Amino acid sequence: MNITAELLIGLFVAYGYWIVFTAILLDNAGLPIPGELLLLAFGIVAKDGQLDPLLGLAVAATAALAGDTLGYWLGRLGGARVLARFGRRPRFRPGNASVVFGRFVIGARVLLAPLAGVTRMPFARFLAFDAVGCLVWAGVFILIGYASGVPLEAMQQGLRVVSLTAQSLIVAALGAWTISRLVRRRTATA
Repeated sequence: MNITAELLIGLFVAYGYWIVFTAILLDNAGLPIPGELLLLAFGIVAKDGQLDPLLGLAVAATAALAGDTLGYWLGRLGGARVLARFGRRPRFRPGNASVVFGRFVIGARVLLAPLAGVTRMPFARFLAFDAVGCLVWAGVFILIGYASGVPLEAMQQGLRVVSLTAQSLIVAALGAWTISRLVRRRTATA
């Protein structure tokens, strides 16, 4: 086991509930954080007996609901002005089922709450169906991690691969961005 994996697992065991709450809240508020992977990892660590899966479910669902509520109110209070700039009204009005199950569609989860606010879905109805969706979503991913039976050592190896891949993608993206800026500057001056 390498030091980085040991440190990350140790931090996850020590601060797992806070990590889950913060990451899931930010994920549901629109930041590109892999909430599903975090919940899978939480389930794996919980299987090892180091974290309580039911408490983790409550924390994750609460954070997801808080993030979605923020998105709903941002959409309700400011979304119409943003859409007016583009001259478009939303063509899709989220219904009850889309609020519950739409969170399983990557990308849709971030858009559904603000869209529900913009289209004036009643807040009480949004909150009720979103709470069900948050519980189901968090429960499914924690349960998959818990039931997978992956030992921590295998998770650490996977974490190393994910870490190296993420670092490579960041370097590649920065390189592509830098090259595109240089090309644009040269084209503008030519």
